[in-house]
Amino acid sequence: MDINDRVYAAKKDPSEREKLIQEYTPFIIKQLSLFTNRYIDERNSDELSIGLIAFNEAIDSFDNTKGSFLSFSSMLIKRRLIDFLRQNQQNTIPLELYVEKGTDYEVENRKLEMISFVTLLSLYNITLDDLVKQSPKHSDTRKITTKIAYTICQNKKLLEYLKNKKNLPIKDLISILKVSRKTIEKHRKYIIALVIIISEDLPLLKQYISPESEVAKI
Repeated sequence: MDINDRVYAAKKDPSEREKLIQEYTPFIIKQLSLFTNRYIDERNSDELSIGLIAFNEAIDSFDNTKGSFLSFSSMLIKRRLIDFLRQNQQNTIPLELYVEKGTDYEVENRKLEMISFVTLLSLYNITLDDLVKQSPKHSDTRKITTKIAYTICQNKKLLEYLKNKKNLPIKDLISILKVSRKTIEKHRKYIIALVIIISEDLPLLKQYISPESEVAKI
């Protein structure tokens, strides 16, 4: 029985609902962690309570016309978390990026992903305006920056360095890829943004990046 069928069974059977929620609690925690970019305490967390309530709400309101249940529940968890953060004034996300209630499901999902992206960028003091200014104009430069980003994502040491230091491992990249320091520094924010898109749960934004197979191999 796939997840969608299990959801329909859970609508009618309280014991099946409880089993489904318990089984997918790690999924709920992961969605919350990805959105807040921090550890979620299972024992004492307002966010987890919000996530569990949202998942339960998703079971009640889901139907097959809304696609995958997990995608739908993820969207609903993020929406309810945004509501919670707004009410508690804990957010630093620009208000114009908030999702309006009652919007189309796909549009809403895109907006939620953009909110996640903006939140992750802010950890590196990067704005969307910065990306517009640093976006490479030439295709060759875009290929180089994409290659750099994939190199970081494929190397655990380089990725950890970026996440911990909030800066690019420039010396290592020069050594590995034989690219100039000037190229890396000029497009630093753009490269970091690519790494975020590739390494985080941002499937819609990933569609705008050339597949790894198109990037020159090291």
